[in-house]
Amino acid sequence: MPLKNDILTLMETQRGRLFSGTVLAERFGVSRNAVWKAVNALKDEGHLITAVGKKGYMLSEENDRLSAEAVRAALGAGFDDVKILICNEVDSTNDAAKRLLTEENVSRAAIIADSQLCGRGRFGREFYSPAGTGLYLSVVLRPDKSFREAVMYTAAAAVAAARAIERTTGVSTQIKWINDLYLGGRKVCGILTEADTDFETGRVRSMVIGIGINVTTVSFPEEMADKAASIGRNVPRCRLAAEIIGGLYRIIDNEFDFLDEYRERCFLYGREIGFSDGSRSFRGTVAGIGDGCELILDTDLGRFSFAHGEITDF
Repeated sequence: MPLKNDILTLMETQRGRLFSGTVLAERFGVSRNAVWKAVNALKDEGHLITAVGKKGYMLSEENDRLSAEAVRAALGAGFDDVKILICNEVDSTNDAAKRLLTEENVSRAAIIADSQLCGRGRFGREFYSPAGTGLYLSVVLRPDKSFREAVMYTAAAAVAAARAIERTTGVSTQIKWINDLYLGGRKVCGILTEADTDFETGRVRSMVIGIGINVTTVSFPEEMADKAASIGRNVPRCRLAAEIIGGLYRIIDNEFDFLDEYRERCFLYGREIGFSDGSRSFRGTVAGIGDGCELILDTDLGRFSFAHGEITDF
């Protein structure tokens, strides 16, 4: 690992602490000049590092430069096997994650980007992904579950994202079935799950869950200006990413013990909505969420349960 990465890893674990050039040189067995060059390289990459007289270097608490070192420091113990890749700009984190799956035999990984050129949501819709104000990440899984069971992973991601936002910003978001987070009636987070399925066995071989969060985005394209919003709180995005990644893997490891919270966060109960299952359209009242995260809808034609589909208005 390059010296600058070693220094960044150390500083990320103790943000706001001063490290003298001598201490860093002795710790990593290099010269003070090598430390100085490494710190300047980190500054050139955009990290907020302050040199305090002859006392040393300090990583600012306000540093929001995405880095694998910062994410790993925030993840803590238990996630050493998770591969973390950082991109300044990418077509989409889901596409990057799928490429990773074809190139490497990874079981758990996360791709995190500062911006996406072709970010997308469900049904091919664009997901606005400007640099510096949002968090765009994809988590890689190898679930070995049936395709029908896969819907639970999307719901689990919604809860993991909601928990992460609340823990890092204090802002409580609500879930719109099955995969969107809302704040004040506007969407602040979208989730897109894509799976590679073995059609002979009906099992999901691999899965990529993409999560896009508007963290401090203020200006949106005209067509989504009245529908989208941001969390509106400054928070280190690496910490937010780590909370989401760790939270999702914990939910999965705990055998999806999250349904009660999912139901509590869902704001559609008792609300009349429009719904499409892809071939038919319905209008009815949301009666609940099933044990498989199905949407239960009461209509004039009776009660229906949907594992997949789209809420067209609410």
